[in-house]
Amino acid sequence: MSDEAETDAATAMVDENGGAGERERSTIGFPYMNLADAMEMAKALHENVGVGECSEDQLAAWMNLSPRSSGFRVRTATTKMFGLLESPSPGQFTLSPLGRAAVDPTRSAKAKVEAFLSVPLYRLVYDNYKGGVVPPPAAVERDIKSWGVAAKQTARARQALERSAEEAGFFANGRNRLVIPAVANYKGAEVVVGDLVPVKPLGEMVALPPDVDPIIRGLIARLPPSGSIWPSNERELWLNILKSSFQLVYKDSESTAN
Repeated sequence: MSDEAETDAATAMVDENGGAGERERSTIGFPYMNLADAMEMAKALHENVGVGECSEDQLAAWMNLSPRSSGFRVRTATTKMFGLLESPSPGQFTLSPLGRAAVDPTRSAKAKVEAFLSVPLYRLVYDNYKGGVVPPPAAVERDIKSWGVAAKQTARARQALERSAEEAGFFANGRNRLVIPAVANYKGAEVVVGDLVPVKPLGEMVALPPDVDPIIRGLIARLPPSGSIWPSNERELWLNILKSSFQLVYKDSESTAN
């Protein structure tokens, strides 16, 4: 599968039947599967190689999937989007620092909170619904459509979001409220995870003006260190998400101003 196709899988930019026909593309990043699916892949990798690397064929076999199947590609793209999986070189996989924390029983709860909030759509949903009651499913789907999810994907995106929120503990107080678990603190644009992984306040890695949107700050904060390995498909995904974020937070002109 090409880099472009894997990017499409990671951001759920597929048609309703998963086919190759005409597609309405989403303009915000979200995984096609949910956090529990990503955790399953992270655990499979941890149980077989620990902190080491594995090949594409090995990981697919541990998941009982074909390495050439769309199911395997979507699963790996999903796990990467949650920040649990890295590809140090083409065809090779290893757990990220966040992924290693997620499979550690003493750190898993915090890690899953961070993984959930690292997804652009999920972060936007949380920021808009926190402190209030989550609307009925139809209203949620209208909201996420307005935030960039393709019309044919709103139901599937909502379902994956809800399952991911459940896995990360956001529904511990009832499914009508998104409440961040007590194991993690959330302060505006900052996820405080203690000694989980070296996460900095969003935007701290570079000097950004204070009024830059938290979504943009979050993407900048996720840039890998200069000189490190960053596969081209992951760079393309990052750029696509950044482009989508610009469409969300900036206007084309002043024509809509009062």
